[in-house]
Amino acid sequence: MNNQFPNLTQFFSSYFHQDWTEEANSPGEVVENYRNSEPPESIESALAELNKLLEIPIAPADLETFILDELGCYYNPEADNQTVREWLELVQKSLTNPS
Repeated sequence: MNNQFPNLTQFFSSYFHQDWTEEANSPGEVVENYRNSEPPESIESALAELNKLLEIPIAPADLETFILDELGCYYNPEADNQTVREWLELVQKSLTNPS
């Protein structure tokens, strides 16, 4: 299924890689770094894919596995008392309305 989400795969695997905590103090800062580093077209494409992903009815455990394993994300939102869906919705909001 990650072939359907090449821009999200690039975002998660490149920005939320194994050592992301050495480059940012928070997941929000990682998203901000992404917004400040990538061309608008890439951000728009990742956002479109994220919107598509959030529309798919996926069980919470399956969504967690997909994000963490298949898209290469090394951040687990549960460590910050959030579900994966809640966190993805925050990422969606951050990409839609940058502060």
